Amino acid sequence: MPRKLYVFGIGGTGSRVLKAMTMLFASGVRLENDFDTVIPIIIDPDTGNGDLNRTKDILRLYQEIRNQVDHPDDFFAQEIKTINELTVNRAVVNPEYFQFQLRDTDMNTFNQYIGFDGMSDDIAEKDDKNFVRLLYSEQNLRSLLDIGFKGNPNMGSIVLDQFTHSDDFTRFGQTFGNDDAIFIINSIFGGTGAAGFPLLLKNLRGNANIPRHVWISVAPIGGITYLPYFSLSRQEEINAESFEEKAKIAMDYYNRTIISQRQINTLYFIGNRGNTNHQEYAVGGQGQRNNAHFLEMAGVLAILDFCSNINVLQPDTQVKEFGIEKNTENISFVDLNIENAKRLSAPITKFKLYTEYLAKGLSRALNCSRWTKSNVKMTTSNKQSLLDNQYFGSIEFKTQIQPFNDYFDEWLKEMKDNRPSFNPFEEEITADNALELVRGQVPKGDKSFKAIDVQNCLLTDNVAIRSSEKKHTMLIKMFGKSTDRVLSRKNLIIR
Repeated sequence: MPRKLYVFGIGGTGSRVLKAMTMLFASGVRLENDFDTVIPIIIDPDTGNGDLNRTKDILRLYQEIRNQVDHPDDFFAQEIKTINELTVNRAVVNPEYFQFQLRDTDMNTFNQYIGFDGMSDDIAEKDDKNFVRLLYSEQNLRSLLDIGFKGNPNMGSIVLDQFTHSDDFTRFGQTFGNDDAIFIINSIFGGTGAAGFPLLLKNLRGNANIPRHVWISVAPIGGITYLPYFSLSRQEEINAESFEEKAKIAMDYYNRTIISQRQINTLYFIGNRGNTNHQEYAVGGQGQRNNAHFLEMAGVLAILDFCSNINVLQPDTQVKEFGIEKNTENISFVDLNIENAKRLSAPITKFKLYTEYLAKGLSRALNCSRWTKSNVKMTTSNKQSLLDNQYFGSIEFKTQIQPFNDYFDEWLKEMKDNRPSFNPFEEEITADNALELVRGQVPKGDKSFKAIDVQNCLLTDNVAIRSSEKKHTMLIKMFGKSTDRVLSRKNLIIR
């Protein structure tokens, strides 16, 4: 029976892990145990956050491309939907529906939000004002809410409480099925994620006002909590030197209120103690656009692990940590354990070869190789390629395929430039050495894109990859198969 997985991404870290998840789904990674649909849900008051908006745009492009592929079975195979699509049962691509909306956070300060400014200096209310000042500093009270909570979970817990009473949360309950599951992503050392995770979990398990609460309260729930894994270029209002201390305090709270109380089925932890990478300082908004990090992709492995073990969950909370086989600052597929290497090597390498071909090999083949011609003599019309000059010049190719591929290449480059570096591919890939793309592996024979052209020509007549109605079908299905054949024959992927 088909199942849905609701993935809540809280704060900036949540958005970046959702981005990594989308990239892996695009490259052909799929969830096990009949989870056919994933519903990403972003919770973040910082609506101008650069990480959040980049993730929403990537999710939009993913949906637009997938909607133009007939029964995708490799690249873009995993279905992604919004709560709104499930509610109205209509495919409307609108990235805003991936984010739960928070009221009264635009241009409001925290003191305005909690009504502090409206308190008088009368004796009756003066004590209340003094009590509030014990809990929140003057800097807290003056903070604008539209750029998040600046590492203050004591503020976040107040503001984020509203989303559990929102229309968005009600729609989540209305769409929840009795065989569905939930996964939560948060960081423990900031403000939004540290506050939002226990608050969300408390409502999922105990809020009887949510529609279908009976199902939600006993549903399988997994989560990944990020310990500090980066620092900041400078210390100001947000001080990276406090990250570790905040994490210790929050860990103690999680242990007492979540783990020991069996509120979650599986809780994953990941971090990078002693990290050396520094993100550019930003309190929020467009300036907060952190480079992608290997640990965010590793967080997606937690989602895959949770779904693959959904049928053998234990009564007590299982706590899992992530590690790599080799202690290195320059991570490749062979540095992962064999299970994770198998999960990542084939899809990422295939999609990398696909994006490199379109960027550097297509110009040589276009209107020369048979798979790019729609007017080949002696070939019936139903066997002629749909991938001709008209397709590659189309608005859909230029505004959907190319931008998504650019995001994918940017994602890999940012992980390579971060620390620890995820760097499985060679620096310079050209049309002539394309099959040397996997670092440290030199395949025998011809190394150019020619092998891809040959396989594409062999696939051109394949009825299963053709669709005149859904525009991207032939491109996506053809390259899913041709890259697999070429890389497998050259032993360039781990199976």
